[in-house]
Amino acid sequence: MPLSSSSLLRLFALGSALMLCSQCSHIYVHEKENPVVDLMDYKQSIDSISSQQELLYDGIYEQIIVARKHENRKPDLAVAIYLQVAEAVWRSKEDGFIPLYNHAIGQAADLIQQRGLRNNGVYQTSSNSYQVQFDSSQSATFSESGFEDIVPVDCLERKGLRTEVSQAGVGAPLVVMHGVDGEKENPFISPIGGDFNTTLLVDFSQKGKAVFRFYDVTKVSTISFWGRQQDMNVNLTAGYYMLAKRKSEGGGASRIMGVFRPMKYSGRMGLYLESRFDPDKIPLILVHGLVSSPMTWADPMNEMLSDPKIRANYQAYTYYYPTGFPVRMTGAKLKEDLLRLEAYARSQGAAENADKMIIFGHSMGGLLTSLNIRELNETTWSKLSNEPIDALRMSDLVKEDFKTIFEKPQPSGIKRAVFISTPHRGSNKANTWYGSFVATLIKIPNNLLVLDFVGAAQSMTDLGKSVFNQDGPMNSMVTLRTGNPALEMVADRPILPRVPYHSIIGDRGKGDTPNSSDGVVPYASSHIEGAESEVIVPSGHSSHHDPAAVKELQRILLKHLKENP
Repeated sequence: MPLSSSSLLRLFALGSALMLCSQCSHIYVHEKENPVVDLMDYKQSIDSISSQQELLYDGIYEQIIVARKHENRKPDLAVAIYLQVAEAVWRSKEDGFIPLYNHAIGQAADLIQQRGLRNNGVYQTSSNSYQVQFDSSQSATFSESGFEDIVPVDCLERKGLRTEVSQAGVGAPLVVMHGVDGEKENPFISPIGGDFNTTLLVDFSQKGKAVFRFYDVTKVSTISFWGRQQDMNVNLTAGYYMLAKRKSEGGGASRIMGVFRPMKYSGRMGLYLESRFDPDKIPLILVHGLVSSPMTWADPMNEMLSDPKIRANYQAYTYYYPTGFPVRMTGAKLKEDLLRLEAYARSQGAAENADKMIIFGHSMGGLLTSLNIRELNETTWSKLSNEPIDALRMSDLVKEDFKTIFEKPQPSGIKRAVFISTPHRGSNKANTWYGSFVATLIKIPNNLLVLDFVGAAQSMTDLGKSVFNQDGPMNSMVTLRTGNPALEMVADRPILPRVPYHSIIGDRGKGDTPNSSDGVVPYASSHIEGAESEVIVPSGHSSHHDPAAVKELQRILLKHLKENP
């Protein structure tokens, strides 16, 4: 049956909207059916293994198989056998046996978590008894309180991200999920919870005791083990996979429907932190673009964190917003959350790092960033209207957004910004007939969009009349039009002197700057005067994914750290 002309138009409009979308990898993760197979394969790689060592290895491996069989019916016994395995390796001091130790303690932790993480719980085999203790007193260790799920990384098959940031060594890399049950210590936790990577080591120094320590792998990568310093077994990427899995299973918001039906996801709009709040780290704010979501940062962030200085000194927050909403609305919410983060960090004794925040904005996310670092204040509002915001004829919701933008102080903690493929002066794609048609498909209640222009016109200046007298509702697609007076007004406001800024711009590899375009935004719109640096990368609009862009972002982060030690 042929499609109607209206259906074809809608499909074409959807394709046009996707042209503005940032790249988002298809990320897959699932649990291995038989994770212990790798342990027998590993034995073949051990150099010069003696027959006695081989017998010991095989015996320990068989105990792992027995423990695995007991996991469902006798989990406490399975824990005890896994601990028995780990202790046997721990006392053997055989480097080649470390994978057995790593696997066993990871499985034990997973089972204990399922049983409620019983501190001082006792687990017994026929020949051994282990009292489990959790110790977070050492440097760079996590408290186990609030752990809601533990996933051993060696049990996961993963694909989708470009690189796996990891290091082989001693310990069990784990992904910890937390915050679903309303974690109080982190007000920026997502409603569907957060994830962080950790590495577990279990100490058997005292007979009959198994002391568990969960290490923060962003801060430590070596450990004293068997009396000498050794590499820790670290995986910094697995957490992204688990986050993507949870979002794909219904916990996340649709990138497409976030454009066309943004009200469906309005309750999820906000600034989120996946890990636990760390007062010793500088907040790094990541703002995605149109037809996108925070998952667009998975590849670049994963690769940026390969630098130990960056992961030890920065903590990433992602800002989610349904991208069909007007920039005025989503920019105001970002400002509120940035001010809230500053206040929270100060309350936690982290005022110094809260005053060193850095923000990355891709595409439309750069426009939201711009709203929060330019001179937009009551003096600016007076150039638009002769009356205060409260006196204008508009809904209370619209008034509150304008009051946030023009009356609240800009977040003082932002000390550097990076614009990535940002349409400071719009995109000509939004000016086309199909761009206009896409704008008509975005469904938002009128009280979030409409200003009574006729009633307010008498109090407006000429600039205000041009900014507010728009043809149609002011949703995100309308805002992106080249020549939009509101966009031009913001772009003409100076950036605060305390905020150095940088640009990363794609040219699709053509090398034709300044006559270039990333396919969506022309150079004339993404270029911004006064930038401390401007880097052209051979990329389309998803320039934040380009390896040269990731390298530049790393350089900027290290520069910022050097200037804000």
